[in-house]
Amino acid sequence: MSTSFIKNTSKLLAGNAIGQLIGIIAIPIITRLYSVEVYGEFSSLLAISLILATLSTLSLHLAILIPKSEAEASKIFKLSLSLTYIFCLFISIVLYFFNEQVVSLLNIKSNSLIVYSIPVLVLLQSLYVTITYLGVRVKVFGQVSTSKVIEGISDRGIAILSGFSGFVFVGNLILARVASSVLAIMYLLPTLKRFQGYKKTAISNGFIVTKYKRYLQYNTPSMLLINSMLQLPVIIIAAYFSSVAAGLFAIANRLVNIPVTALGSAISKTFMQKIAEDKANDDMGKIKKNTDVFFTILVAFLLIPFSVLAVIGDSFFVIALGEKWADAGVLASFLSYFAMTTLLVQAFGGLFDVMNKQYIRLIFHVVNFIVRIGTLLLCIYLDYELAKTVLIYAIAATLMNVVAMGLLLRCVQQLQSLIFSLFSNIIPFILFHGLAAIVMCYLESILVTYSLITVLAILWFFMIGGMRKLKQFRK
Repeated sequence: MSTSFIKNTSKLLAGNAIGQLIGIIAIPIITRLYSVEVYGEFSSLLAISLILATLSTLSLHLAILIPKSEAEASKIFKLSLSLTYIFCLFISIVLYFFNEQVVSLLNIKSNSLIVYSIPVLVLLQSLYVTITYLGVRVKVFGQVSTSKVIEGISDRGIAILSGFSGFVFVGNLILARVASSVLAIMYLLPTLKRFQGYKKTAISNGFIVTKYKRYLQYNTPSMLLINSMLQLPVIIIAAYFSSVAAGLFAIANRLVNIPVTALGSAISKTFMQKIAEDKANDDMGKIKKNTDVFFTILVAFLLIPFSVLAVIGDSFFVIALGEKWADAGVLASFLSYFAMTTLLVQAFGGLFDVMNKQYIRLIFHVVNFIVRIGTLLLCIYLDYELAKTVLIYAIAATLMNVVAMGLLLRCVQQLQSLIFSLFSNIIPFILFHGLAAIVMCYLESILVTYSLITVLAILWFFMIGGMRKLKQFRK
């Protein structure tokens, strides 16, 4: 791994990690201020917004990192923004005519006008993501990192302060989300100065669309499927169970995915930038080596904390969030390995783009969408309870993520990295869960139980040669 790659990744990781740490600290306060139903309504609205945000730029913002020409990158950036504005206007018009249907679908009990926050959330999410890609292109990793911290502090801070006002409403959480996005975008606006010299260019929108049509043809439906798979479960659970069930699932999913949010985006952006440079230099050997080393190390280290979460999730949620969120802890335990494999897929997802294998990703995600959402709907059709539904859904989703990793590594002829990682960790994995089950069954003291689980996790780390792997990564 090059020093610059590690340094740039560390900068983005720092910002994401701090932002997520703020979220971790704030969540126990938020869950005590807001009811499960209020959080469920907010999560449903946010889920729809995140799905729609995928369509806003038609994935063109992903191409900002690709061209060597600054003028061409600038044109891509401006076209992405234009598409976002037009799409958000379209959403507003649709909501005007179908307001009641959307309110009914999401089981919203509060003010029906709250659904008009959807186009606002879509607009701000799209603007922020597009500008961060521009920031990564010009290598202002520090600013991009700091923007995540600003977003995290303002989001949780406003949500908590407005909650203490005594008027606890889903609008408080939406206001916090909107204000935090605005502040993060304003902080990143100076990044645009890099392109002030390219306000007028001979490059046409038609040229950009033609040259990067693969992003429109393959990336847009792929990203739509990805985000739909991530967000649709909340919407489906809200529609078929209740806003309370959606709130339990949403908080469980959010907490187990904190590492995914903190690590996945940062690793993905810097890893993609690194392998894009190596691909431009036609250095396939370097791409293969870096992918193998990084994947092997990442799997080894991620398995340990996510396994701990799978074991203690139910009791930990009661301690951290309060009794009313106890059922969310059970769901979090079920979702732990799904979250871990999602992080891996997100971190290495750029291999499809750099190796021009977007069509493989599209085909896979069509199948993945059918399997995951189909599994969820089948469980609902069979009238399974919420916990059983989430467990079966998590198992199916985890298996599909493993398949995705196989396809990604196959792009750079490193499928053996996945096989090696699975086999080298299987014995420590079985031993950890076996001993953890005994500890959980026969010990009543939470403090002693958690202490022994920690010891088992440390032993696992040394069994797989954790210190040696750390040294290997530093090299």
